[in-house]
Amino acid sequence: MRSLLLAVLTAYLNAAIHFILAFVNKRRSVQRVAEWSTAIGFILHTGALVGDWVLDGHYPLFSLRETLSFLAWALVAVYALVLHRYRAQAVGAFSMPLISILTFISLLITPGPADAPASFSATRLFPIHTTLVIFAYAAFFIVFMASVMYLLQERELKLKTFSAIFHRLPPLTTVNELATNAAIVGLSLLTLGIATGMFWSWDRYGRFWHNDPKEIFALLTWLVYFVLIIYRLTANWRGSRAAWLGVIGFALVLCTLFGARFLGGYHVFGLIL
Repeated sequence: MRSLLLAVLTAYLNAAIHFILAFVNKRRSVQRVAEWSTAIGFILHTGALVGDWVLDGHYPLFSLRETLSFLAWALVAVYALVLHRYRAQAVGAFSMPLISILTFISLLITPGPADAPASFSATRLFPIHTTLVIFAYAAFFIVFMASVMYLLQERELKLKTFSAIFHRLPPLTTVNELATNAAIVGLSLLTLGIATGMFWSWDRYGRFWHNDPKEIFALLTWLVYFVLIIYRLTANWRGSRAAWLGVIGFALVLCTLFGARFLGGYHVFGLIL
């Protein structure tokens, strides 16, 4: 399915270029091209993931290559929901370049062994656990982007220097609402992901918790976003402090995704398993 994934990358790159152009010149026609290109890429990407699932005989969240590809796909799905709910076109200019990079890296990685251990496919908890966590991370990326947008706009408001970027970003109220709702959705998904992961671990190893680096980082991430939501729902923490907490939370997400992978532990497959 690498040829199909190459077509996906082409569509995403085209979308990224047009989203950036639309962000700069605010032309609706360019924005429509970007959205259609994203939709085409997403459909092709879905076909590529399903094809890998059928050909390899396991859920396409087993290897590093599959995980990066699935994460890119999940980010597109989450962005589509954001665009539908908030009409925040500026998010595409920030998210599509990252999605293109993830897709490109997954193309560069040489496919590993096609067969996953039997215990991975013997339970439905594995695909449920991994899918929930991936979509939680995608939601946290939206929180991160909204936090960066808030900090940029707040800085220009304080300095009273309103650049072109300021006028192209969503209003601060929309950014705050987006960050809060994305954090709530992400934390809910992560909670379910951790719970299903614990039950899957019990079914496979007879233990709920292993003190694994990835488990510890996931728990720290959960705590940070829990505090973030509590503070975002209070009047005193709507603003730069909540935005910075969103940035810190996403740093922990990156540590969970990439850093913990090099610290050992029993999560030896893919990025999040």
